[in-house]
Amino acid sequence: MDTAILGRTGLKVSVAALGAGGSSRLGLRTGASETEAVNLVRAGIDRGINFIDTAPAYGTESVVGQAIRNCRDKIIVSTKVKATLPGASYEGADFVKRGDITRSVEKSLRVLATDHIDLIHLHGVRPHHYEFCLNELLPELLRVRDAGKVRFLGITEAFGTDPSRQVMQRAIGDGVWDVIMLGHNFVNQSAMQHLLPRAMQANLGVMAMYAVRGALARKDRLDNLVAKLISIGEIDPQAVDTNDLCDLLLEPGISGSLTEAAYRFCRHSSGVDVVLTGTGNLGHLDDNIAAINSEPLPENILQRLSSVFGSVRSATGDIEVASVSQMPQ
Repeated sequence: MDTAILGRTGLKVSVAALGAGGSSRLGLRTGASETEAVNLVRAGIDRGINFIDTAPAYGTESVVGQAIRNCRDKIIVSTKVKATLPGASYEGADFVKRGDITRSVEKSLRVLATDHIDLIHLHGVRPHHYEFCLNELLPELLRVRDAGKVRFLGITEAFGTDPSRQVMQRAIGDGVWDVIMLGHNFVNQSAMQHLLPRAMQANLGVMAMYAVRGALARKDRLDNLVAKLISIGEIDPQAVDTNDLCDLLLEPGISGSLTEAAYRFCRHSSGVDVVLTGTGNLGHLDDNIAAINSEPLPENILQRLSSVFGSVRSATGDIEVASVSQMPQ
């Protein structure tokens, strides 16, 4: 397993991080038992993954805690806290109260059965949350960190509802976060243009999510997504024929699947340290690890993807396309 240094944290992490959320949640969401989920995490560790990302909202902290019980000192654990109250919508403004962040961290420590969390993120921060997070929640997070309960602070964007990347733009410039988690894939390349160069300059750790999820894994869904992006003016219809594009990506010696191509694109984007991969299936996990651990796509392929998708600003993690605000030029 290849490794990377996670920005200014100095943590040496596997380039593939096991995500315990997403559509599978380690298989729990698709019918797996907790024991099967624990075994899947342990299999990932056996294959060289030393970075695991979870959250209270995923319901997988207990699984992760059980899986790492005998190797905690070798594993980097990332979990999260919400800016909004438990049960409240992420889109609303029902913000947590004083002390709720500390209580959430302490509960995560108990469920994970550990005495510290390596990385704590504010989870899915919306633009209208950011000032509250910075002014009200950051001081409490700093106190939790100074008490030794967490080591580093991070923030994750709401990729599906913040297509203009307002939160990430603010977070990179504010100098208070050690790690950012952002959406990035070969259809929406806006992070490469507006975020990753600045994150590198600030020496921030960068975790990439949405490398493959949804439309980027299957040609029929990619066709649908491209059609929607054409309809809203983000792709020139003369620039893309998805049959030709898929044929190009799947040429012998290029990649074995759209999923493989998508992971390789994301992994080798300059400024990305770690690519999150989630699954409930061991064979799928092996395929994803192999793709993330593989070489970059050829330059001509990257140029073709840029020519087709370079102007896309909509979130592309799923078939649905969010409304777009103008990115800065």
